[in-house]
Amino acid sequence: MNIRIFKNTNLCVNNMWFYPACLFMMVILFVLSPFTESGFIWIYLGIFAMILWTFRPSSQLYKETIENLTGWKLILTVLAAVVTVIACIWPMDRLPTWNGVDPGHRTQYELMAEAILQGHVYIDYGDEEEMEQLEQMENPYDPQERIDNNIVYRWDHAYYDGHYYMYFGVVPVFLIFLPYRIITGMPLTTYHATQVFVAVFIIGIFVLFRLLAKLFFKNLSFWVYLALSVSFSVMSVWYSTVEPALYCTAITCAMVLEIWSLYFYIRAVWAETRENRQIAYAFIGAFLGALAFGCRPPIALANILVLPMLIFFLRQRKITLKLVGKLILAAFPYIIIGAALMAYNYVRFDDPFEFGQAYQLTAADQTQYKISLDLETINRVARDGIRNFFDWGYISSEFPYLQCGGVFFNFPVLLLCFGILKSRVRTTMRQNKILSLVIGFFVTVLIIVSVDIMWSPYLLERYRMDIYFLLGIACFGVIGFWQKDSTVKTKSILNFTTIIFSIITLCSSVAFHISTATLYDANLVNAVKELLHI
Repeated sequence: MNIRIFKNTNLCVNNMWFYPACLFMMVILFVLSPFTESGFIWIYLGIFAMILWTFRPSSQLYKETIENLTGWKLILTVLAAVVTVIACIWPMDRLPTWNGVDPGHRTQYELMAEAILQGHVYIDYGDEEEMEQLEQMENPYDPQERIDNNIVYRWDHAYYDGHYYMYFGVVPVFLIFLPYRIITGMPLTTYHATQVFVAVFIIGIFVLFRLLAKLFFKNLSFWVYLALSVSFSVMSVWYSTVEPALYCTAITCAMVLEIWSLYFYIRAVWAETRENRQIAYAFIGAFLGALAFGCRPPIALANILVLPMLIFFLRQRKITLKLVGKLILAAFPYIIIGAALMAYNYVRFDDPFEFGQAYQLTAADQTQYKISLDLETINRVARDGIRNFFDWGYISSEFPYLQCGGVFFNFPVLLLCFGILKSRVRTTMRQNKILSLVIGFFVTVLIIVSVDIMWSPYLLERYRMDIYFLLGIACFGVIGFWQKDSTVKTKSILNFTTIIFSIITLCSSVAFHISTATLYDANLVNAVKELLHI
């Protein structure tokens, strides 16, 4: 009898899902410990136990692959995308600070549309005395000097030569604010534009991940695809759900342009075989990628990824004058849109390469922050860069328990990116001729973070929106290639780990949303606690 018990226990311990399941349950018990006074603790524990059992490594669910996305799988994918979109855009109208009720300086996009209709590119508030005060200052960009002189000014505007300008990228004005104003005769409240951009971005994540899986790892579990599509979508845009106006309008517009730019580029290089169609898709990719520079330039640096794709494309073909001509045609949007943005910058700041960063009236003198390679700047980039990725956040016993830290603390699922360090994973990528592109994602992320650090006195959580989606795409690729040639046991553990980490990512995103929104609505925590019966 004792031997039988020992044997059964041994079988349980050797089961490959026993340890991760126990670890996950310990984490959940720790997080849910404040719930112990509520009878709902058993409901929550029951839900998590059901999730653990449903997605255990030996689950038959993982046999459903992404290869044939039809029937019920297609319906479920569309439903998941719709629910994700609604969940992300619904909270955006709940805080008066960001929904237009108390707009403050966050109406710049609406005002910029009006300015263009009036035939100029500056924002006219009609306050000549305010302008005169700024003009008389020795350095109007020094925040301490503005405080010392009791200067009244417009926060987060660019000021130059007696005019206020919108520092944020102008492309969203032409994409949505101006058309809406012309068609309806009414200004578009800024957060509504962010809702549109977030919705199109989330659809882009689902579509891009489907394309990557179809091209490179058709046997990827459907549930892993769905979990990563939902969790990486929410991870990428969660901050915009709290502060949707102005800042995140520019950021999410750049994100949606880049996600679809990458989709068309990847489709041009790996999915299409007819040259003319490849050039057409590349043209669309270039058009969208070039527009991103007019939203948020750091995110637009993702256009660096065009280089490894172009190199791969050229290696597959004989280079002729005809092909060179087609490639120039495909790249033409960069020339036209780049020239238009440079002209826009010159009209405002007498400098085609100045987007307004140096002239921003904000918490620091932005004229002091420029791209530089001196030793002090390099040290700062290295120090702040490490903190950006690996800084510990804050875990509290008070709801919602979690405060933002570095990238990998916030969303541990991104730690799976380090699977690229496995030689077998890199070999599989090399065999599929995509290793250089995946490495390019990581290099691009490092470049974007470096630019963000050099351009800013400190990094804010919203700046991480510049890279979350790029790391998400890279992580999706690493997971896909990791499981492609893995043993059955390794693949099962990887599937289970991915599902659990995706659930943790969603929980973290909700916690971050609540903790950030509490800054504007002190009653929010109590409302959520009542809803959850905590």
